[in-house]
Amino acid sequence: MSKKEPQMAISDFNLQRLSTKSLAENVGASIRVGSNIAIFGRRGSGKTEISKQEIAKAEMKEVYINLSVLERVDMGGYPDIMSGSKKKFIDFLLPSFYEPMMEGNKPVVALLDEVDKADPSLWAPLLEFTQFRSINGRALPNLAAVIMTGNLLAEGGSRPSLPLLDRTEKFLVEADASSWLDWAGKTGKIHPSITAYINDKPNDLFGAVDPEDRYADPSPRGWAKASELLFKGEANGWGSELLNTKVSGCVGKDAGMRYSLYYDHYQILLPLIEKLFQGKDVSSDFKKLEPTKKIVACMIACARLASQLDKAMLANEKAPPGLSYMGKFLQEVGSETVLVSVRSQIQLDRIVDWNLDDHADWGQLLTKINNQVGS
Repeated sequence: MSKKEPQMAISDFNLQRLSTKSLAENVGASIRVGSNIAIFGRRGSGKTEISKQEIAKAEMKEVYINLSVLERVDMGGYPDIMSGSKKKFIDFLLPSFYEPMMEGNKPVVALLDEVDKADPSLWAPLLEFTQFRSINGRALPNLAAVIMTGNLLAEGGSRPSLPLLDRTEKFLVEADASSWLDWAGKTGKIHPSITAYINDKPNDLFGAVDPEDRYADPSPRGWAKASELLFKGEANGWGSELLNTKVSGCVGKDAGMRYSLYYDHYQILLPLIEKLFQGKDVSSDFKKLEPTKKIVACMIACARLASQLDKAMLANEKAPPGLSYMGKFLQEVGSETVLVSVRSQIQLDRIVDWNLDDHADWGQLLTKINNQVGS
């Protein structure tokens, strides 16, 4: 299996680099102390999604604002010309997204997306917004923190105003395959054939930093969209050729062609997985598989078990039979394959929630994995 380093941005723009895990920690900390933070990175690297998750964890209200569609009056307010001809002064009407920042008592985090594509006329009102927690002189008492997100220059963005950036912490996020696979295992949103593929070919999580004349290239968002289509397509009985074409449409022809082999493996291996979860002994059939098919099979099986465990936990039911079937099966599988599959699909939270260390069919297996990690 390939262990190449994930492809990173060519320039760091003199920004502190953060993994997606470190970004989540930093965003969460900044929200809680009322700081401003600007996050830059490649498209689909999780900037906005991580910010949304951390706002929710902090139990604050998210106000999402797409700066790329605003003009100065959208941020600074509109003159109220209907307020009466006898008044000496004009009032300004503010957009509705300011309402939760001014009324009520729930702390607000403003998530300013696409800051790299914002009209330069927005820089002035944003300076007041970020520094003084006010707009056009009107206080925003509930505005606790500000998060700005943007893409790289090579992806069509522009550097925001330096005086504005001076009012923020600034970071460059780099989504690596390991962190992305960890997220995939937790959410269950990524098709197991794709997790197997990215595990083997981490450089294909992203395409080129500068796409030049390309209209399509891989990105974490593209692989997530491809997974969505795979799940829906399988539910609707789409054939392999159509599904592989859909994946290529999401991540580009080159990566799509390379991935198609993994989906072909997936289709071939489904009968074996069905037998496994029926409690049948598939060890002899598994040993006959080539190495790539073995990792795909384990990814599929562990992903299915993770789904069964989550459903049982939600319904407050006992462990499904597949837990014992998988524990016995994985004891016959190579250590490296078990380590990759269990860590990416089952994950530590499920191991703890189901107390698998003390499970008759999992205790010895997990000890073996821990020893391998330790060495």
